[in-house]
Amino acid sequence: MKYALLFFLIFSQGICFAQLHISPSAEGDSYLYVRDRLLFVEKDINLYLNKKEHTQASLYLRKQAQLLQGFNSNIPNKGNGKISVFQKGTTGSYDYNYWGLPVAVSSPNFSLNDYIYEPITNTLSKNAKLISSLDGKASPLAISSNWIYTFSGTGYSNWQYLGKYFDLLPGEGFSMKGVDGVNLNQIEEEIINPGAAQTYDFRGLPNNGKIEISVKKDQILLLGNPYPSAIDLNKFLKDNKATTGIAYFWDSKAATNSHYVSDYVGGYGTYSPGTGQYLPPIFKRTGDGYTTGESGIYIDRKTSPIAQGFMIIGKTDGVVLFDNSHRLYAGNQKEKSVFKSSEDQISLVKMNIEFSNSTKKQLILAFEDSSTMEEDHAMDARKMDYPKTDINWEIALKDYVINVRPKKEKELIPLHLSLEAEADIEFSIAEFLNFTPDRFFIYDASQDLYYGITNGALKLNLPAGDYRERFYVSYIEKLPEEVINQTDKEVPAELKKPARVLLNSIEIFQNNLEHQLEVAVLYESGLSSVGIFDLNGKLVKVENFKAGKKDFIISTYNLSNAVYIVKVRTKDNIEISKKISVKN
Repeated sequence: MKYALLFFLIFSQGICFAQLHISPSAEGDSYLYVRDRLLFVEKDINLYLNKKEHTQASLYLRKQAQLLQGFNSNIPNKGNGKISVFQKGTTGSYDYNYWGLPVAVSSPNFSLNDYIYEPITNTLSKNAKLISSLDGKASPLAISSNWIYTFSGTGYSNWQYLGKYFDLLPGEGFSMKGVDGVNLNQIEEEIINPGAAQTYDFRGLPNNGKIEISVKKDQILLLGNPYPSAIDLNKFLKDNKATTGIAYFWDSKAATNSHYVSDYVGGYGTYSPGTGQYLPPIFKRTGDGYTTGESGIYIDRKTSPIAQGFMIIGKTDGVVLFDNSHRLYAGNQKEKSVFKSSEDQISLVKMNIEFSNSTKKQLILAFEDSSTMEEDHAMDARKMDYPKTDINWEIALKDYVINVRPKKEKELIPLHLSLEAEADIEFSIAEFLNFTPDRFFIYDASQDLYYGITNGALKLNLPAGDYRERFYVSYIEKLPEEVINQTDKEVPAELKKPARVLLNSIEIFQNNLEHQLEVAVLYESGLSSVGIFDLNGKLVKVENFKAGKKDFIISTYNLSNAVYIVKVRTKDNIEISKKISVKN
């Protein structure tokens, strides 16, 4: 009857103990096996090793089961016993994952394979091997000690080699490359390693309570989730005021197949909890700093899973604090509450900037009444990568990929553009979220011209150089009705600047129902011609604008079904372009 009751508790939606004590008895081993559920312990835990190798651990967390402990529980867990919790890597032997240990280190200069094991069965695991060769192996699990590092500093030289034996404080993260090969054995219906996705078994006493790490202003730290549960990354980042409140995640191109640092291809994705937005990285080569035209994958970053590592930046001298209030259950819940957070309601625009038809970078401009024009904690996100050709928001002479500020139409919001070589630059809108401005512009201060990109794109050819105080973003959220049909001379003085914006704003639309390209000029302008080009750059149609004409139609009936480039040119030879898809 005792065992039946325990089984019932384990497979209920949650398990609650005031305190958990597990130790072997004279009759045999004792352990708790939790599958796909939350185990909550209000206070501390006492665990003692079992006698048999197959059931040595005291607590097994399987199929995304997780352990939470009470908010006020700050007593270290005790005993010589262990929990066993699985986590899966996402790389092969040439690529890095960033990790944290969800279990406590019992002594200094420990060996990593005292805490990382190879899964054999549901309950049996064996210490992974640490080897000196460059490539790790999946079966039997052998981890290369050559690639185990931690980071604390401000530049690449601050990577610190750890190797086989090293001191690692709870909450500090480390890098580790994956392994070659596969292990097709299954545990709980999951393959241990189908290829570049090794399952590791972390074993030891679970970390509990407050964990503090010192941080200095502008210092970059590699951290790792220190608990055998997910953490609420939003809450963790917002609570830690000594940091910028932004998290950075390494992502890399798969199958680079080189251990030379100069051949690494990757970058850091950026997560801003104040906006709820994650920007995947633009991949660049470490050796020369050039981008490859590829980018990382999008991942929802609101929670951080067990053992995940990430970077943070110090905003002031202080401490980074993990505690039990940051822990949450993020497993396979049968029911999930549906609610909208403040981040879901934030207004923003995602803007694409493409360099020479190869690399496309995305920047986010968000609006929040409580924000300022300066760097706001857990909102504005500094850039982490420094490719030779790049564009970012500029705040107090620093570069940012996410810019959060109060709404203020007609304001000029500065961009910083750096070009290693001559390049074509194309600005366009990827998405408006809870924000529907009548006009959205790129302002070129050198020509005092505004270009509308609400529905189209702006393409410029620029020589190599560093462009500050030249390009800006601006918008008009709601255009006054009385301005709609006025010419430039009729526009009131207080609206002169936005009116000039609109003089250079056009709408380009491919109407496939009528088999025609429609160009609408909303104000008098200096437009000279419109041309249609195929993707090889061949001109297939061209028409000249007539003075005063504001609506222009070009038949596309005789064009083949394909994607084309529409180029509208001004009298002073400035070009605005947009892709269209013709379907006759």
